[in-house]
Amino acid sequence: MKGSTLTSEKLSVVVRVDVDGEQIQIAATGHVTTSSVQGLYPVVQRTKSLGGGLNVEMDLSEATVDTDALGELQVYAELFEVPVRLNTELSNVTELPSRRRPATAAA
Repeated sequence: MKGSTLTSEKLSVVVRVDVDGEQIQIAATGHVTTSSVQGLYPVVQRTKSLGGGLNVEMDLSEATVDTDALGELQVYAELFEVPVRLNTELSNVTELPSRRRPATAAA
């Protein structure tokens, strides 16, 4: 919810249409991971198709975004010409440790 300071691991998405009808904003809160971002793409595509040519923007300024997901979002945003808004004052991009297991020395 807007103004909420609680963060959640679950991704929540709200689609807002500008009163003047010039822009549609897809606002997400929670935790954006490489898995959860896959659920965001169909929302963007459906919104663009129903928007009748209106500008669509993803607002992730209230979400926590993993570094890997940010990379995917940048590619998606360029490919489909969808601007992505992030919180520039507070770093909402997290760096997570690699999921790869450390290499062990052979005996």
